[in-house]
Amino acid sequence: MIKFKIFFDIEKEEQWLNHMLSKGWVCTNINSAGFYTFKNTTDLEQVIRIDYQQDLRREDRTNYKQLYEDFGWQALKEKSYDGTYYWLKRKDGNDELFSDNDSQIAKYKRLMIHSSNWAILSFIWLMIFYTNDKFVYLFNIKDAYFTPGLWDEEGFAFLFSFLFETPFAIMRIIPPWLFSATFSMYVVMYFRYRKSIQQFIQ
Repeated sequence: MIKFKIFFDIEKEEQWLNHMLSKGWVCTNINSAGFYTFKNTTDLEQVIRIDYQQDLRREDRTNYKQLYEDFGWQALKEKSYDGTYYWLKRKDGNDELFSDNDSQIAKYKRLMIHSSNWAILSFIWLMIFYTNDKFVYLFNIKDAYFTPGLWDEEGFAFLFSFLFETPFAIMRIIPPWLFSATFSMYVVMYFRYRKSIQQFIQ
């Protein structure tokens, strides 16, 4: 079974994957485009955890993966291009990737930096390709289609023109929504980071 999902919050993604596992569907592969492959399983005594380690060098990645494999974790993706790692293991009472407070705090700090990078990139995209007059696209999607007379065409001519320009229209519509999502995710991760510091140093 293949499902398509987009997550900005890896903790929500982790909860969803474990929910699917509780229903008898274990994830076997994650595609960077948002496609998740599942297979049916009767072994519900498993758990999935997600970690983010973008700044690891090649030798550090090897040591990182070997460390968790030694503790019984199995990587769902052999390679991670964005620094996100998916781990699967049978439940044995030690089902968390991080066992100390400093590691928990460092995790939220990495996620906060990651989300801030996405927010900055999406803001730059917004500033480069969006001007005040283009915000009309948010309220009238038809205005994002530039093909003259598109909405007066019929049949195959309309379908061809519509499908051809839709990717470009999406590129015109998406910048403010993407910035809103990434900035909101940064705010969420910032407060989680602050909360983790207060919680774990007490």
